[in-house]
Parts: sequence; C-alpha cells; structure tokens
Amino acid sequence: MRFTAALLIGTSVFAVAAPATAQTQQEQTAQAVNPPATTTASAFQDQSEIIVTATKRATRVQDVPFSINAQTQQDIQRANASTLEGLSRNVAGLAVQNLGPGQSQVSVRGVSAGQIIRDQPGVKEQVGIYLDESVISLSLFTPDLDLFDLNRVETLRGPQGTLFGSGSVGGTIRYITNQPRVDRVEGLAEGNVNFLAGGDMGYSLKGAVNVPLGPTAAVRAVAYGTHFGGFIDAKGPAGGNNVNDGSRVGGRLSLLWQPMPELKITPRVVYQKAEANGFNREEVYNLYSNPFTVPAYNPDKREQYLLLREKFSDKTTIADLTGSYDFGPAEVTSITSYIHRDILVSRDASALTGSVPVDLGFPNAGVNLPSNLRATTKLKQFTQELRLSSTGSGPGRPRGRRCRAIRSCRGSSRARWRARRTSGSPPTSWSARSSST
Repeated sequence: MRFTAALLIGTSVFAVAAPATAQTQQEQTAQAVNPPATTTASAFQDQSEIIVTATKRATRVQDVPFSINAQTQQDIQRANASTLEGLSRNVAGLAVQNLGPGQSQVSVRGVSAGQIIRDQPGVKEQVGIYLDESVISLSLFTPDLDLFDLNRVETLRGPQGTLFGSGSVGGTIRYITNQPRVDRVEGLAEGNVNFLAGGDMGYSLKGAVNVPLGPTAAVRAVAYGTHFGGFIDAKGPAGGNNVNDGSRVGGRLSLLWQPMPELKITPRVVYQKAEANGFNREEVYNLYSNPFTVPAYNPDKREQYLLLREKFSDKTTIADLTGSYDFGPAEVTSITSYIHRDILVSRDASALTGSVPVDLGFPNAGVNLPSNLRATTKLKQFTQELRLSSTGSGPGRPRGRRCRAIRSCRGSSRARWRARRTSGSPPTSWSARSSST
C-alpha cells in the first residue's frame, strides 16, 4: 500500500492554439489534435477524439483496423503513473511484472516481452517497445522509461509483424514523446513525494522546456530524477532496512530543423540510468536462516537473508535521427537509431554455492563462504529504416518499408567466492535482419 503526497506544478508560457510541429507530417497531425498538458482544453474543439499513428498514418483511434489503446498525457497524469506498470492498470490485456527498477516484464494478452531468467543471446522478445520511431525492446531488459512529457502511449495488441517487424508477436507498445515546437515557448515541472507503508520514502523531480530557436528550428529538453523507496528488509552480515531502494535519472534532448514546410529533420539524444540496491524478493527459506538452523528462524514478510549486498544497474543511451519529406501524395521517412546499453546484475549467490559443500559433507567454513554472482550484458544496436507512405485518404493507400538492424550483444555470468572461482567465456551473438512489407 502506498500513501502519496504529490506536488504537481505546471507552467505554460505563450501556449497558443497552433499546429504542432513533429518528426513527420502524420505525427504532426496527431499532436495537433491530442492536447498537451501545457495547453488548456478550450483550445481544442473535440476533446473526445484521439489521433494515433499506429498504422504509420494519422488515424482516429476508433478507425484503426485492429485492437489498440491510447493513453494521452492527461490520462497519464490523471493516473499518477510514472512507469508503464502504473499505466497498465488502465489498459486491458497489458500486464507488467515488477522485478525492480529497469527489470519489469511486459506482456500483452499473456505473451511476455522476454524470459524471466537473465537475457541470453538468441532469445527474442515477443512484445516490441518503441520510443517514437526507434525500437528499444530487449528480451528481459526492456528499458523502464519515465512517462514524463509524453504525448501518449499506444498499446497495439498483436501480432504486429507487418507494421513493426519481428519481436511484436504479442503486440507493440509505443512511447510517443512531445515534439519540439517552433510556435511557442512552454515548460512543465513536476514534483512528487510518497511514503510506503512499512517502507521508505520516495520522491521525484522532473522538468521539461521547449524553446524556439527561430522560425525554422526549436529545441526541447527533458530531465527527470526519481528515488524509489525500499520495502524489503534483510538479515545477516549484509542486512539492513529497505535494501531494495533505487533511483532513476535521465533526460532527452531533441532538436527540430524545418528549413521548408515539407522537410523536417529531428536529431535526438536520450540517456537514462536506473539503479537498484537490492531486489524485490521475499524469502520463505534460506540456507543460513531457517527453522532447522541454530538458532531457528522463520523469515517475516518482505524479508531476506544476505551475506553480500546486491545491485542492479542499467545505463541506456539512445541517439536517433528522423527525417521526413512530404511530396504531397506521399511522404518518405528515414529513421536512423543507435542504442548502447550497459547492464549489471549482481546477486548474493552464497546460499546457492553453499548448498554444494553441504551435500558433499564439507566443514561449515566452506558452507559460509560468501559468493557473488555477477551477470553483465552489453548491447550495441544500429537500426536504419526507410519508409514511403501515401498521404491520401482513399481506400488504396500503398506503403513501402525497408528496415535493416545490426545488433551486438555480449553477456557474461560468473560466480566467485573467496576460496574458489569459476568463470565462463562470455557468449557473443550477431544478428542482422532485413525485411520489407
């Protein structure tokens, strides 16, 4: 149970009702209709109409020919949701298993975005996650992005292989950010303080600003920081209270250059670092503390036993460049993206390795040796997509798409303790995918 005391502050300067400028003509149409949080509702004629770009065209949500849910920025703020888990309560068929900051598992209609155990090369995610036009999904370690300053979140129930390629069998989730605007200066700030029943205090501070650089350019900057309160206590040599607390800090910087009405070029850089000092694990039995040890012990609720402190870290950097040109009857779009991620999972494996000496009858000194299991994943992914779409509204609307992705993923896992050490050579996988529809 969470008791929340929130301080929300919103500011908007010169928030006039003018068309938004976005990465593509279709997204510009969508953001012109979907009201941002910094614009008053009276500036729009029909608040019940939501425009989405799930079909790569600006379409009313009720006209999309497959099952889709769209949560606007106002819906996100109304639900007080800062992560996809908080938003999933309002989306039918979307479930998120919370394994800690940066480790949540997404499933659509029961199909998961990845396996529960650590990521392995060759295991493909089943739910595609996109940040605007860039794919960011990775089996098990899908980035847990903050929902601040998003225009909307689209949930497309799968399969979606035709529009979004492999990795979207269960469905696709699209984070659509607010784009730079050349017609206004606007800003938004948000603060939050919350208290966990039986746990620690959490807090966050976020801000966004949009500044025109002239009639043809604008920049939008977003920064956020969140501290997650812990609620798991640990006993043992590495014990403590609320050991699973964590943090998430990051930001986005995007620039729009529109030298002519038909041409839009939008480079962007996204960075986020998520850390957790422990894991959301409640133990009912531990080798070192159980009803058969001396003294006997029965773990309480939300409690674990540690010989070593645990840690999770995920550093994500995304750089993409989106360019579009509207020819009138058709629009050509190019999306170039690069993702670099550095993930560390450090666990206390003492109970696991200590059980081996117990079975072999070794002395207690061998059983009590601390053991640290470290798993690392380093990802480098380059994606290039070229898309040609018609912009007409007739029944025959051809579309062509060419996508190329190159991924380098290295993972290693090792257990080490004072008396012995084992290590394995890190597996490496390379995959290249080319598809057209």
